[in-house]
Formats: sequence, C-alpha cells, structure tokens
Amino acid sequence: MEYQLIELIKANPILYDRKYRNPRYREEKMEKWAEVALQLRRDPSTVRIRWKTLRDTYIRERQRKQREEEKDEAERSHYTWKYYHHLQFLNSQVKETPTNVKLNESDTEISQYIQDANTYNDEEEEHEIEYEAENFDLNEYIKKIDNSTATVTNLSKIGTSDEMNKKRKVDKDAIINEACQEISTLLKNAKQRFTPPSPNQVFFNAMALQVEEAKLSPIDLMRLQQRLLEVVTQELVLYQDKPYTS
Repeated sequence: MEYQLIELIKANPILYDRKYRNPRYREEKMEKWAEVALQLRRDPSTVRIRWKTLRDTYIRERQRKQREEEKDEAERSHYTWKYYHHLQFLNSQVKETPTNVKLNESDTEISQYIQDANTYNDEEEEHEIEYEAENFDLNEYIKKIDNSTATVTNLSKIGTSDEMNKKRKVDKDAIINEACQEISTLLKNAKQRFTPPSPNQVFFNAMALQVEEAKLSPIDLMRLQQRLLEVVTQELVLYQDKPYTS
C-alpha cells in the first residue's frame, strides 16, 4: 500500500506542497484525500496517518544521511530506507542547507517543517468527518446466535404443537429424537458460522472496553484514537521489513 500511496500523493501536490496550506484549499484537499482513500480502499483518516508517518520518517532519514556524509567512509552507514528514493520529491519542501552551515541548523529547519506540517494537518482533521471502525464484539455476536437459535426453536415448537393437535396420537420417543436432531443441526450451523476471535482481536477488544469504561469526552476519545492509530501505523511502516546494513 505504501508505494501506491506515495505515487498518489506525488501526483497530487496539493496534498504535500507548502503553497497549498492556505485554508481556502481545505475543501479541495479533503476531496483529494477522499479520492486517494477510495483508490486504496481505506478511510481517509488511516491514509493521512500513513502518509504523515512516511513523510516524517523520510525527513528524519534525510537528516541522518546528511550526518553520515560528515563521517569517514569507513564509519558511514550505507543503509537506505526502502521508501527513501521514492519520497525525494519532498526535497523541494525543505530548504537545502549550505555546506558551510552546521547540521544543527538543518535539524531545526527539518524539525520546523515536520512541526508545521503536523500542526496544519491537525487543524484540518478537526473539520473532517469522523469514521467509525467496525469492531468485532464477541458478546454481541453470541447474543445474535442465541436469539436466532431461540427464534428457530420457538417456531419449531409451534409447528410441533400444531402437528400434535392434528394428529392426537404421536410417538413421544420420535418427538424427542427429532428435537435432539434439530438442536444438533442448529448447534452445528452455529459453530460453522462462528469464527473464534484471534489473540489480536481479544487484545484490542479488551482495550476498547477499558476506553469505554473511562467515559472520555468525544474530543479526548478522538485524540486517543488518533494517537493509537499513529503508533500502530508507524510501527507497521518502520518494522514490516528489518533493515539490513552492508
């Protein structure tokens, strides 16, 4: 997804160029984010966080490479982040540092770029539509199965009662056997429909319960969700492939 996201952002300068930070471009930018999200089959919030992580990581990698250039050849690290070359179109957004200027001044410029971009993105996100992620609720799912089973069982009982009224003489053993077979069939179907949650689902469901019990305000809840999503996304982007040095 990351490579495709980078190409889509690169094709839409309005999503990364400094000159489009004026509030009058807000609606147009939101439309572009929605288009990109649609092509990637993700919600705009997730796409923007992934882009933010890629952009910030690239700026820091660029800063690191500048430091490496000052070292002796034997001491230099030749590791290159796999998205580094694909993101070099962002160089125009960061002022080049003259060779006679110390790197700590470059650090300040880069940090300021990241801070400004993040601040602007945070202001934009306040105006975006909230998207709810569909969570797997085990208890709710079991209730649905129980209700469905109870409904089928009740209908079966009604049918059996009507049949008993019509036939006054019915073999009790046959009724019991039929009922047992029906219950077995229902349980078998329920097991086939139900997929046990994975350890990850159990973990995040437990976290969701803790958040619900905390009864946070809507604003605090949105900030918490944003921070969690940023952390998860950053970890996935940075560590999906282990870096290799040569």
